[in-house]
Amino acid sequence: MSPNPPGLLRPRQQADVQMMICTAGHVDHGKTRLVKLLTGCSTDRLKEELERGLTIELGFAPCLLRGEVCVGIVDVPGHEKFVRNMVAGVSGIDMAVLVVAADDGVMPQTIEHLEIMELVGVRHGMVALTKIDMVSPERVEEVSRQVEELLVGTFMEGARICPVSSETLDGLTEFYDGLVEEVRGLERRRSDHVFRMPILSAFSSEGFGSVLTGIPLDGTIELGQQVELVPGGQKGRVRGLQRFLRDAQDGGYGQCLAVNIPDFGKLQPERGQVLSTPGYLRPARAFYLRLKVVSGVGKPLRNAEEISFHAGTSEVKGKLYLLEEKVLEAGGEGLAHIVLKAPVAAAVRDRFIVRRASPARTVAGGEIIGSEESGERARRRQALERLRGYLSFFEGTQAEGPGLLEREVEYFLASEGVRDHSLERIARGTLLTEEKAGECLARLVAAERVIELTPDSYVHAEEYRACLELAAARVQEACDAGKLELSISELRQGYDWPLPLWSRLQEELEGEGLVARKGERFVLHGAVQEADAGLAAEERELMERLQEVYERTGFRSPRPDELPAMLGASEGRIESLLELQVARERLFRLGKNVVLSRNWLLKAQEIVVQVIERDGVLDSADFKTHLETSRKYALAVLDFLDARKVLIRHGNHRKLSGNYRANMIQ
Repeated sequence: MSPNPPGLLRPRQQADVQMMICTAGHVDHGKTRLVKLLTGCSTDRLKEELERGLTIELGFAPCLLRGEVCVGIVDVPGHEKFVRNMVAGVSGIDMAVLVVAADDGVMPQTIEHLEIMELVGVRHGMVALTKIDMVSPERVEEVSRQVEELLVGTFMEGARICPVSSETLDGLTEFYDGLVEEVRGLERRRSDHVFRMPILSAFSSEGFGSVLTGIPLDGTIELGQQVELVPGGQKGRVRGLQRFLRDAQDGGYGQCLAVNIPDFGKLQPERGQVLSTPGYLRPARAFYLRLKVVSGVGKPLRNAEEISFHAGTSEVKGKLYLLEEKVLEAGGEGLAHIVLKAPVAAAVRDRFIVRRASPARTVAGGEIIGSEESGERARRRQALERLRGYLSFFEGTQAEGPGLLEREVEYFLASEGVRDHSLERIARGTLLTEEKAGECLARLVAAERVIELTPDSYVHAEEYRACLELAAARVQEACDAGKLELSISELRQGYDWPLPLWSRLQEELEGEGLVARKGERFVLHGAVQEADAGLAAEERELMERLQEVYERTGFRSPRPDELPAMLGASEGRIESLLELQVARERLFRLGKNVVLSRNWLLKAQEIVVQVIERDGVLDSADFKTHLETSRKYALAVLDFLDARKVLIRHGNHRKLSGNYRANMIQ
């Protein structure tokens, strides 16, 4: 192979970086030299790094493979003192190249780097066995076997091992070909969530203001877009953008970005903050975790232990509470709750690392599965119930893809309970773009796992069924108590559910024949049928006589308290029969002392509509002349039609509502 870097991306080339690769391994095993041979880029840029010959900060280099696929390479620090920078570097990495020197073999940071990469979710990798020019072929074979044994049981078990020399270039062609083949076999991860970029470094440039660098964990960003710093809440617009030191119009997941935001000049951003789409990401001081202890932990991990918590580029001290056991031995797994001394901007499904200060060592890591902004310590039983519910909900769901996104949306609706869930609220709660959240909701609605109450209001199907059962139970309780009607306020009492949900529930109660809407009240069909069936012949005859009185008297009907004398029956019997006829809608009680039969009310409604359709408006004071009755009856009819939304009142006049025909008594 020519000594010219095979993966060199020339300054004027604008290749789209498809994914990120990291090099990892023990200090002085040749990671930086290997990257330079591949790309022509020296990732040691700090003066101290050049003087000491080791990598302190993260280094980045673009690599164009076969002129067709561009990847970004992150050269992470190998020295033990700089492991925290290594943790920041592997967040969002698609593939790892574990570098092991043939003369040293597997060393402490080789093991720790491999553990960190596994804990933060790297799932693909290969091995570069360097410095083969310094040892015998037998030593190369020995170290190869040593590496194979190290990889057993890890995400890199059975990974390709490529012997290579950065001095003689022996094996470089085979290593390059192997890298190309591995990358071609990877599927580029889709980015459906909103933009999030943990800040690796921040500095001020004269004439430009704040410049922030990092690798986005999710989403895309473009020139002119507004962004937010979390924690902090400062907002600003992107004035300039570079991908791998090349000016760009946009950038996103898996790309090394430098973002210029002049608005942040007054309060300089810091490493550990996250640059995000405004209004989505919220910092928290307590997190629920699923963690695994590393195999070489030494002392077991104990409950309430003081540790350092690493997520993204943040490093914060805190106290770790084990929820299932008091102690976790090497290789053990469990659920935990961590309370931090400062807020961290991390999200569900983000990966994390836990380290001890003395001796300085990575002891555990895993996945965030919940957060608490308040930072209060969770009660053990409640925390376990929540976490096990979460794990059970996602059991069997693939780690990536549309199915996972749908489950995230569904879980948000199920866990948040009965609230007014708009598309915007759901998108913010799941960190999805509104477009992607809308697509997930459409599939969930089609699968009947989510109920669409209105075009912008949703509820989980199980939550909806539970609410329907409670509402139906309240109707049944009223029937059992002998009530023939139930007001809307009585039905809703004690249930602070959103109006779109109540509207849907009421429609379903009517559809199932349990109730019938009558203005601001519901007729309870079951109770009416039972009361009707339980009438004796004498009571039926009395009820028909009562009805005949109102059919005969029309708009001059008697007051209810006049009926006992007219019909020769007790006040109690008359009132119960009157209530039953009102529930059956053969009679309508327009006020305490105004009752009309259905026929006469239909006639009054017809007159109102005819007058307004002809004249455009009805003078309320004149309506009594149309009915040839008193003001009391005329106003009672108009007020009733107002409540039905047949009419709209304007001072002393009435007009027809926009949907009056649908609201009329039929």
